[in-house]
Amino acid sequence: KQWYQRRVRGKKRKKKKGIAVLSEDPTLMATGEEEEKRGITYKIMKNKGLTPHRKKEQRNPRVKHRKKFDKALKKRRSQIPDLREQGGSYGGEKSGIKSALTKSTKLR
Repeated sequence: KQWYQRRVRGKKRKKKKGIAVLSEDPTLMATGEEEEKRGITYKIMKNKGLTPHRKKEQRNPRVKHRKKFDKALKKRRSQIPDLREQGGSYGGEKSGIKSALTKSTKLR
């Protein structure tokens, strides 16, 4: 409970500090008998300008690197066949033995 109360007080302090910063800037507040000017918005303060739209994966580094790793794995698997565990005794070739196929050359 104490932690929560400290957290709330901290938030209030930050908020007050932010308002004080905005009110200190002479360009944001009116002087004299005029009405008060509105404070600047977060968007104006950050001044990011035009930024290109990004995919959701690009905005999350963990997901981006996981996708990148998966892509690299797929690329590697196409180049190097995975090692297969041989269970038990030898059961012949998986594709079967072709009796009509000869891969040797006859000597003359």
